[in-house]
Amino acid sequence: MNDSPLDGLDARTMALAYLGFGTAGILGGELLLSAALGAPPAPEAELIKGFSFVAVSTAFVWALASRKDRRIERQQTSIRSSLDQLRTVVAASPVPIIAVTPEGRVTRWNDAATEAFGWKRDEVLGEPLPYSAGENSENSEEIIRRTIDEDGLSDVSVERRRADGDLREFRLSTAVVRDADDEPAEIVGVFVDVTEQQRRERRLREFELAVEQVGHAIYLTTPEGEITYVNPAFEEITGYDAAEAVGESAALLSSGEMPEAYYERLWRAVQSGETWQERIIDRRKGGELYTAIQTIAPIASDGDIHGYVAIQSDITESELTRQRLGVLNRMFRHNLRNRMNVIEGYAEMIRQDATGAAGVADEDLTDAAETIVEAASELVALSEKAQTVSDALESEATPRRVSALVESAVSRAESTYPEATIRTDIETGVFARVDSRVGAALDELIANALKHGGETVHVDVYRTEDDDSKLVVRVADDGPGIPDEEWRVIKRGEETPLEHGTGMGLWLVHWVVKKAGGSMELEPSPLGGTAVTLKLPVGAERPRTWFPSGE
Repeated sequence: MNDSPLDGLDARTMALAYLGFGTAGILGGELLLSAALGAPPAPEAELIKGFSFVAVSTAFVWALASRKDRRIERQQTSIRSSLDQLRTVVAASPVPIIAVTPEGRVTRWNDAATEAFGWKRDEVLGEPLPYSAGENSENSEEIIRRTIDEDGLSDVSVERRRADGDLREFRLSTAVVRDADDEPAEIVGVFVDVTEQQRRERRLREFELAVEQVGHAIYLTTPEGEITYVNPAFEEITGYDAAEAVGESAALLSSGEMPEAYYERLWRAVQSGETWQERIIDRRKGGELYTAIQTIAPIASDGDIHGYVAIQSDITESELTRQRLGVLNRMFRHNLRNRMNVIEGYAEMIRQDATGAAGVADEDLTDAAETIVEAASELVALSEKAQTVSDALESEATPRRVSALVESAVSRAESTYPEATIRTDIETGVFARVDSRVGAALDELIANALKHGGETVHVDVYRTEDDDSKLVVRVADDGPGIPDEEWRVIKRGEETPLEHGTGMGLWLVHWVVKKAGGSMELEPSPLGGTAVTLKLPVGAERPRTWFPSGE
């Protein structure tokens, strides 16, 4: 706002105007006095003095006005420079800066705003704000109203939807630009995109919750092995509270049962950046030993190791169970076979005695003896099947061509059942390798189909239509089929007193296929009997064994 009407004039104009008004005043005054009052003309010397005074005054006015003009010019130059710098800063700002009128029409929109929201400057200038607010966020009208009422806002969390529909999270700070009458002229907003930061923080919170609630013991250490964090499962499994463990060496858990070479290998592995996984025997606070599968991984960035994370799964009970099952399995196989041989021998003696010296047989006694011999043979066969199951499950997996496994299984079946018809159909070009233990499952399926089914078995091998990483092996027969209740037991994964299988054959197939990472399904056979379909992963690799498979 100008101080006076003269503020709009430059120094030269003002000086000339002053000179003109002064000269006109002197001459006009002389004319007025002479004409109106009849006064004699002023002496020439007085006129010269008057004109000299006007000239000097004009020069003085010109000097003052010039000084003021220079000051105003400097101020205006400074203001223009500041405005140019401000425009440059706004344009070059890495964060979106947007200005709107109090009615919400865009007056400023920098390149960062285009990048953040997707609309170009030419598309939005003079138009209402193009983006919309998220469901749980204040809209733009409310933000503008609050900014004017509170003379600016600081660090407000808002959600805004981009031109492509993506919803982003921002921290918004606003300010009011007022005019000369102190009325709001513009509302300026600075946006900081915190979408990724918020996502990382949410993931971090989720990770913290998972670590706190997971059932495995987890602890973090420094590069030197000093414990810096333990989760609740660690406290429960080891008996040490967090306050007792944090700050201590991880050797706190050492039981003395592991050789020094074990720890030397462990440290060599993790210090070189590898992940270590092994079976370990540690000691709880109360002194009890426990067995765990322990995984230790380095926490690294930019090639530097900042610490380690260790995860322990307590397998103490499963180890004891495995040991008990191993002992029972050995006793079952060894003792049952021996006792069955004794029973078979005595049953044979009874059958011979039942015939009598005269050659007249006691049919009831003979039948009973034959029943005993048959039952003993079945139990011996069951013992051998248990041995087959144990061998298949405890053996190490190696990749083998599925065609070779099928051909070997068919060859063995043909030698055992020479009258049977076994047809194989292996899709052309199938050279995939699968877990070698699948061979035991194929032996069982083909033998079971010929023994309890009919006289014809078809074995088909083909790729799946929807998954290149798997292939299908189907064994179909023309027999009476597998009872539904026996199949339900296998699918459920456990037997009950009312529902149980009649043998171990399907269990063997189920366990082996599961061990190989595959699945098994039962369906009607095109031959009229039952078809068992195995879906197997291809490209099996030899797995690493972390602890012995038997005692």
